Amino acid sequence: MCLNRGGALSDFERYHYAFDPEGDELAARLIRRLPQKGRVLELGPGPGVMTKVMIDKGYQLTVVEIDPDSAQIVRGLGAETIVADLEDLQWLEQLRGRRFDAVLACDVLEHLRHPERVLEALRQCLEPQGRLIVSVPNIAYGGVIAALVQGMFDYTPTGLLDHSHLRFFTRRSLERLLWRTGWSPNYWEPYAFPVEQSEFARAWGALTDVQRQSLVAGAADSEVYEWMTVACHAENGPAIALQDAQTLADKASEDLRALQTVYAQEHASLLEHQKAFAQAREIIVEQQREIDALRGPYGGSTMWIARVLHNPRNAMRRLWQAIRLRLGW
Repeated sequence: MCLNRGGALSDFERYHYAFDPEGDELAARLIRRLPQKGRVLELGPGPGVMTKVMIDKGYQLTVVEIDPDSAQIVRGLGAETIVADLEDLQWLEQLRGRRFDAVLACDVLEHLRHPERVLEALRQCLEPQGRLIVSVPNIAYGGVIAALVQGMFDYTPTGLLDHSHLRFFTRRSLERLLWRTGWSPNYWEPYAFPVEQSEFARAWGALTDVQRQSLVAGAADSEVYEWMTVACHAENGPAIALQDAQTLADKASEDLRALQTVYAQEHASLLEHQKAFAQAREIIVEQQREIDALRGPYGGSTMWIARVLHNPRNAMRRLWQAIRLRLGW
C-alpha cells in the first residue's frame, strides 16, 4: 500500500512504487524479515514491486493475484503465478502438498471480508519452522484520530483509508486475530510516518496545539502508520522464538567482532599519525633553530633591510659591533 498523494489513479498506479531494498521503507523491512533463502508464497503482489526484488535476491516465488493484468506482469518477472480470489480458497488446490519457507501477506488482510478464513488456510502452506510475514495499516494512526475529532472519515483512492479496505486493524486486534487462527506473532515492528506529511495533514493542522499534544500523549501508537509482524505456527512459537533470539545473538556477536576489527585498525592508524606528528614537530623545531641562527642579531634579511631603511646610522653601528664581537676584537 502506498501513501495517499491524492488524485485519480489506475489500479497499476495505486500499487506501483519504487523503494530501495537496502533502505528504511516498509517494503525493504518486510523483505529483510525473510529467511536467507527458500520458497516464498506472496499473496496479492499487485504489479510485483516486492516480487522482483525477492526474485533478484534468489528466492523461489509463487504468487496469488486476483487482477489478471498484474498477474501477467508478475508472471513475466519469473514468478509462478496463480490468478485467483484469495477468499474463495480454490487456489489452495493448486498448492496441495506443497509447503513454503515464508508466506507474505503484506497490506492484504484489510482487503478481505473474512481474513480469518485465509489465515487459517495458510497454516497448511507453511513449513513447521516457516514464518508468516504480515503488514496492515494502523487505524489508530494520529491522522485518523485527528480527522475523527472533526467528524471526518473519508475514503480515498490510496492510503490508510483506501476505498478498497474492508477491515481495519490496530496492533491489538491483529494480534488477537492471529492467535485465534493458530498463529503466534513473535516479532512486531512499527512503520512510523509524520502525520503532517500524510494525507491527514490538513486535519492535523486544524487541531489546536493542546489537542495535538493531548492526542500524542494519550495514544501510544499515534505515529505508527502501519504495523508489521512476523508469526509462526502457534505450537512452534516458543522454539522459534528461542531460535530467533539465538540468531539475533549471533548477529550481535558478528557486529561486535566487526567493530573490534575496525577499532583496531583505526587505533593503529591513530598511533601512526601520532608518530608522524611527533617526527614532524622535531623537524620543525630543528629547522626553527637553523633559521634563528641564520637571522643573527637582526632577525633575518627582511628585518635587517627594514632597520637599515628606518635608521641607517644606527643599523650600521650595530652591525659593526656584531662583527667585532664575532671576530673577538
